[in-house]
Amino acid sequence: MRSDREILDFIVASLKAPDVARAREAARLQAESEHKKVFYAAAHAVYTHVIGPGMARMAALVAQARLRASFADTGDFYLPTQTDPTMVAKFAMPMGGKKTALPLCVSFKASFPTGLLVYYSDPDKGQAEAVGEVEEVPLEAATAELIEDRLLMVVANHLHEL
Repeated sequence: MRSDREILDFIVASLKAPDVARAREAARLQAESEHKKVFYAAAHAVYTHVIGPGMARMAALVAQARLRASFADTGDFYLPTQTDPTMVAKFAMPMGGKKTALPLCVSFKASFPTGLLVYYSDPDKGQAEAVGEVEEVPLEAATAELIEDRLLMVVANHLHEL
């Protein structure tokens, strides 16, 4: 049999349980918010120093071959008051309305906490209409070589469709 003290302690603990649960959830959300700040700052650095320059370089080289490429970046950046940003950079080789069998666009999308999602699609399509599997790449693995390989795949598809 339990003592009166044990029963009273049980009642007090039960009354405090919702407050304890709320405090734990608030601490978890705060830790996740801090983790997101670090992740999105790192993702922005990858876009600025690896993906963007790689796309600009490839577009310049493609232009030298008298082909036209387009690339865009949402330019989104994480702010503490903002919900998750949509950080996406796209590189496309448009065909001027011609229907193509191969995807002519590659997209790099920041995805917390995974890293980058890399997928191929038509230039005006999103991740939901991706052709093939969506590749998950950790931010630290997003090297200039990896970006160049994905961009060259789109250029090769474009040349195949000509």
